[in-house]
Amino acid sequence: MNVFNRSVLLIFALLVAVFSLALLLLALPFIPMQYEEALRKFIFDSDVTTLFAIIMLLLSVKFIFNAMESSGKYDYHITNRTELGEIKISFDTIKSIALSSIKNINSIKEAKAQVKDNKGDISIIVNVVFATGTIIPVLSKQIQNSVKEAVESATEVTIKEVVVIV
Repeated sequence: MNVFNRSVLLIFALLVAVFSLALLLLALPFIPMQYEEALRKFIFDSDVTTLFAIIMLLLSVKFIFNAMESSGKYDYHITNRTELGEIKISFDTIKSIALSSIKNINSIKEAKAQVKDNKGDISIIVNVVFATGTIIPVLSKQIQNSVKEAVESATEVTIKEVVVIV
């Protein structure tokens, strides 16, 4: 969910909470009668409240559609079909395999990995910090080959590319 949707959702939740609290207070005997009548007229006889209700309804519909849209959109695994069924390999497993394949390279001080699935084309992005004096192109190619071979042999998933970010 992007920042705009999160901000609107926060405002929506706060408004719903305040409105719910006001309705709850109307039902309970906490408010003096003179204020209760004014609050009741504002809530039930006001054009502002009608506009507020329409906006809240539209926001609710928007968030319902966002929730339905994103539920099937993000798969954090790859599915391989076999004659006995299917095998689901999580992106975390692929990351672990990728990182373990380069852990013995001495010039790497730190490494992180990400897996991207673009319509079946699997890419692995490896962020690395090298030691000073490292020949970057040579070590980057070694990392690409090592990661690609390790992941493909362990998972039987074809890796489209391995991107190394230094």
